Amino acid sequence: MKKKYIWAIIVLALSLVLLLSGCISNQASNNAPNDMSVSSAVPATAVSNQTDSITIMVSGKLNPEDASPLESSTEMCLYEMVYEPLVKYGNGGVIEPGLAENWNISDDGTQYTFYLRKDVNFSDGTGFNAGSVVSSAKRWDPTRFSTPLTNVEKLDDYTVRLTFKENSYPVLIELTYPRPFRIASENSFDANGNFVKMIGTGEWMVESYIPEEEVVMAPNPYYYGTKPDIKKITIRKVTDGESRIMALQGGEADLSLADLPSESKSIIESSKNLAVKTTEGTMGFFLMLNQENKALQDKNVRLALNYAIDKDSIVENILGGDGVAAKGILPETVPYVTRENSEGYSYNPEKARELLTESGYTDSNGDGIVEKDGVPLSLKLVFQSEEYASWKSTCEYLQAAAREVGIDIQLEQRDTSAYYDAIWKNRDFDMIIYRTYEDSWNPHGFLRSMFYQTEGSTSVCWYDSQLNTYLDEVIKTQDETTRQAKYDQIFKLINDEVLVVPLCYPNKQYAYNNRLQNVTVAPTNYEGIEWQMLTIAK
Repeated sequence: MKKKYIWAIIVLALSLVLLLSGCISNQASNNAPNDMSVSSAVPATAVSNQTDSITIMVSGKLNPEDASPLESSTEMCLYEMVYEPLVKYGNGGVIEPGLAENWNISDDGTQYTFYLRKDVNFSDGTGFNAGSVVSSAKRWDPTRFSTPLTNVEKLDDYTVRLTFKENSYPVLIELTYPRPFRIASENSFDANGNFVKMIGTGEWMVESYIPEEEVVMAPNPYYYGTKPDIKKITIRKVTDGESRIMALQGGEADLSLADLPSESKSIIESSKNLAVKTTEGTMGFFLMLNQENKALQDKNVRLALNYAIDKDSIVENILGGDGVAAKGILPETVPYVTRENSEGYSYNPEKARELLTESGYTDSNGDGIVEKDGVPLSLKLVFQSEEYASWKSTCEYLQAAAREVGIDIQLEQRDTSAYYDAIWKNRDFDMIIYRTYEDSWNPHGFLRSMFYQTEGSTSVCWYDSQLNTYLDEVIKTQDETTRQAKYDQIFKLINDEVLVVPLCYPNKQYAYNNRLQNVTVAPTNYEGIEWQMLTIAK
């Protein structure tokens, strides 16, 4: 009884906080751009309990005013709901029709001709045609494809041809990405080419928003496809995993697209009002290593880190069994990843100690930490927990496991912005926990983003000249058998040279209030749920 009473007090407190913050933010958002300010302070509970409206939770940025289809860090689900691609990434990676009904590729693999649907309008009522595609494509950065886009031409009102510099197998896959190759209305930009408003052909449009708090989505009245039963989706930013659980329990939210703490699994299972959809994912958690760190340049140290970690324990004790212990950097749910090319390293702390000794590390003063030339083997591990609630516990486990073999790990928790600055801007870490990309970005997009180094730049994760060559070769390979052989080389090199420390492959889970019916997981994590299939119990 005491526990139930405490939970009731917590939920009540959270409700008051959400209501208060909503009222304050509504006042602050009166000057929001594009005439999309929130018009009234509706309590979260009222929104969630309406028979035609739902509230979902995310953890990333919510800035529709900055959600250009070209470049932004706003939550990916917004792009999926508003903007559509020429072709879609379907279940199992099958490329399906999108705004293009069909297409063909020239014999030399450099020209893609798309035949467009003729029944499409943007959410502002303006028509979609070949001119819309040309307008959007001319804003794309042509170098963001795996081979540069060299020309875009309108063949007739509903036929467009894209020409690329070279043959590159991922081009169709890249056109499915949530950004930056989606189609927006010309009215999304002002006369100077500046982005002003999200206007797409997708089934949803932005009705109102409070920057960095919530976005209210309404059905696109001009949508050509299946119309959703739901009349409003409120997307709310909740950065704390425990708060997301409490919001679900208290009825302030109906579904979480964001990660939930593994310890909350029993809470969900014991609740008659909550349920979970679980699927295998295409994402992996791993430790990125700073190549500039002298200690980590020693392959034996990198091996020791791998052998020191009981990855099965991470899955069972931290993820609550909802995942798979990692072998290679990507799971076998990703194309071209096999057991043979991603063998990984088993838990063997004795082997880890032997490797450190072999490299000249000893514990000369008996403090439990090995040193070399008088310098202790100490590494800074950076993490954040807003997006992935399990990362704090995981890093605490890694700290303890590393100490068992004589490695000192200093943990440094940062807010999400500073965390990403460490990866993409200042590289202020020795090790940093990170996640692979998902779905359509795997494997080529993720691998090139992390390991590929162009002239005059520095690779994000780890640079290896042979790996660079392999990554160049594989995207030009059209034959599937040859391409698999190329990826075998890539994954074996990452594994054999110990360029990362793989940890686990978490399952994808969506916890929801069971007043929602027909909850169906979408083909991509970026979309999350098949919104047009979702209904609410009457």
